[in-house]
Amino acid sequence: MRTNYKRWVIVTLLIPLVIITCVGGFNYYIDPLWTFSHVNKLNTSQDSFNERQQKTNIVTYREFDYDTLLLGSSRTTYINQHDFMGLDTFNYALSSMSIQEYNDYIEYAKKENKKEFEYIFIGLDFYATNKNREMIEDPQIYINKANEFMYRFKNLISVDLLKQSIENAKSSSAEDQYFTRSYNRENVATAKVAEGEEVKKEIEKTVESYRESVYGPGYEYNDDIKKIFTELKENNPNTTFIVYTTPVTSQLFNLLYEENRLQDYNQWISDTVEVFGSVYNFMYTNSITSDSSNYYDGHHFYPDVGTLIAHKIINHENKDIPEDFGVLVTDDNLSEHLNFVERTLTEP
Repeated sequence: MRTNYKRWVIVTLLIPLVIITCVGGFNYYIDPLWTFSHVNKLNTSQDSFNERQQKTNIVTYREFDYDTLLLGSSRTTYINQHDFMGLDTFNYALSSMSIQEYNDYIEYAKKENKKEFEYIFIGLDFYATNKNREMIEDPQIYINKANEFMYRFKNLISVDLLKQSIENAKSSSAEDQYFTRSYNRENVATAKVAEGEEVKKEIEKTVESYRESVYGPGYEYNDDIKKIFTELKENNPNTTFIVYTTPVTSQLFNLLYEENRLQDYNQWISDTVEVFGSVYNFMYTNSITSDSSNYYDGHHFYPDVGTLIAHKIINHENKDIPEDFGVLVTDDNLSEHLNFVERTLTEP
């Protein structure tokens, strides 16, 4: 009887221990929160289910030594950080990233980098100029979370994280793109391809969404943009900023004009040039934005377009860059360029 009792106690203790070990081991093997750096056949295609936390975890826990930082929204996540030839670039772009978030993430990246960046690239989105746009949670929430005591080990025994690990394992084993946006272990994103009628429907959905919630009556240009940009430069006096606008489909750009936001667009370009001295503008009607096959919805371009953007803004020769894709706007050609953009919208 005593022996049976001991056996029962041992089994009772061992079962949860085995379960915890299996959960923790699998979560470690897949690493969905990106707190480790190992690579295997089941963790090479990962979902960006908590992108702010995941990329902040990379900055915190992996070897972090870069001379260039890339910031922007989900559009910019599709730019391969290795496409900036000759530069060691980290892509810290985040879904729906607001201009108010830039400073905190830059400062944290500098801290972990243990030096200033030589270059900071920023992909600017017109929708982010809306003063009334809701901001994502304070960056310090994610930064503080990443620095909690035993953070990356505590998460290993999470059942919720196990569910994500299973999905990531499925994605890594699948022949086709599993998630809308997937990352490999080198922080490079890929996109699920949409074709034909699917693309057309997705573009229409984006246009209607922007008509109702982005360019509609609730829009108000944020006059603090120049102040925010100026503070970035003041906080990084030894860094060269290279900024660019993200290209959206011509259908979505036309909506901007239809909703009488062209004046705000012009103000945005002008404010950016005033602070940074120049901006590479891709957000106008051109051969890339007019071809819906370059997008999977109304405003997310595929990574091959991201490569063109990267090469254009670092002046890397690439014969695939169309002549009409991207204009370096400075004070010297600002008025001429804005007039050109307006003509593309108003002339048949």
